[in-house]
Amino acid sequence: MVNELKISSEYIKYTDIITAAKTKPFLLLAGISGTGKSRIVREFAFKSCPKYLQDKAGTTPGNYCMIEVKPNWHDSTELLGYYSRLGKGGYQFTKFVKFLVKAKMFPTVPFFVCLDEMNLAPVEQYFAEILSILETRKHPKNEETGEVDMTMVKTEPIIDTLYFRELSEIPHTRNAQTGELFSSNLTDREIYLKLFNIKTESDINEEVGKRTDLTTEGLTLPDNVVIIGTVNMDDTTHQFSRKVIDRAMTIEMNGGNLRNMFGGSKNLEYLSGEEQQKWQNAFARRYVTADEVLEAHSDVAAELVEKLPSQLEEINKALKGTPFEVSYRVLNELTIMVGVMLDEGKELDDAITQSVNNILLMKILPRIEGDAEMFALSREYKSKVDVPYDNRLEWLKELAPDIKEISSDITTSENDEAEELTEKDKGHQQIAKEKIQEMIDRLNNQEFTRFWP
Repeated sequence: MVNELKISSEYIKYTDIITAAKTKPFLLLAGISGTGKSRIVREFAFKSCPKYLQDKAGTTPGNYCMIEVKPNWHDSTELLGYYSRLGKGGYQFTKFVKFLVKAKMFPTVPFFVCLDEMNLAPVEQYFAEILSILETRKHPKNEETGEVDMTMVKTEPIIDTLYFRELSEIPHTRNAQTGELFSSNLTDREIYLKLFNIKTESDINEEVGKRTDLTTEGLTLPDNVVIIGTVNMDDTTHQFSRKVIDRAMTIEMNGGNLRNMFGGSKNLEYLSGEEQQKWQNAFARRYVTADEVLEAHSDVAAELVEKLPSQLEEINKALKGTPFEVSYRVLNELTIMVGVMLDEGKELDDAITQSVNNILLMKILPRIEGDAEMFALSREYKSKVDVPYDNRLEWLKELAPDIKEISSDITTSENDEAEELTEKDKGHQQIAKEKIQEMIDRLNNQEFTRFWP
């Protein structure tokens, strides 16, 4: 089904971010300070926030959570909480964990976590558990039918059942025989109300509220949550390891036409119910594995199996002998991205071309850095693979797809606004070939290059 927002100028403006979020729910928005990275996350929350989650002041949507990363974060306790025996004791639930519980209560609404200035602290240390959990996502099997439930995505637990069971315990009331505290067997809804100190909540779906996942399975990463980290790459921040970049979709934001700032305040306003629903649907994820894409688009499955690995194999030839070769994870996410674009009505060749371009920008190039020696091609290797390039980056640039004008999605006169916006912003939507040339120029000038400015 073609996304209703495809012809919207706002959708076209943010299509790369939305497509990335539907491919994987962990994004990095990178760029210089003041380009509006965290603002975009808030804007998505405003656009998709239903009436019952809106705040009266109109400043903070109920489906938005800002987490300010501190330089002294060296483990996951600030993000995921910890068990304490001081005072009343018990597990100390953080704002992040409570937000994930809240997201479970409203599974049809996208929830956005903004990890602001994410690399002020070492990401591999405080975010390690989440990075691992992201790789455990899968569609579970229905216990009754044994069939895969494509409407739900499960992960391994982030917070153990033990700590949610403790919330159900009745203080000072113990079993006379076992000595254990009595438990009131709280539902997920009751735990949510308890964590947020709310007396009642009428907008939670009855079936969702009756679940007891938290006390039987623990807290898993809800599939309607998108985690977006904003990052500045300068001398005051930590560099990203390849482990982090491998598990994220990186989008570089270098600003745009300064005049585009005017009128932007209107983007942080709640929309009508019909428009909210469109934006909620825009972030709905369908695929976790490449096989699911092949099954959904069986008519082109054979072409996908042939073309997508071939594209990455050619890229690996250019990167052979370096730590930057790609493997199964990148192929899986490339296939999912193609599937997302096919769902939106793109032609197969266009979907592959744009997806390869995006994967280069979001997954492959951010991992690449080194000096002139790293990228030099030996005479023997050039002869073996029969290429004329002296430099791996020059070879990679030649392999990067040629992106046509971004107008293939715009077909009718009612989309004039979208076409006008595309023309206006086109110069600021960098493609992979241009980024690689920027890296080549940096290598020539400094004898060292990397993705980050």
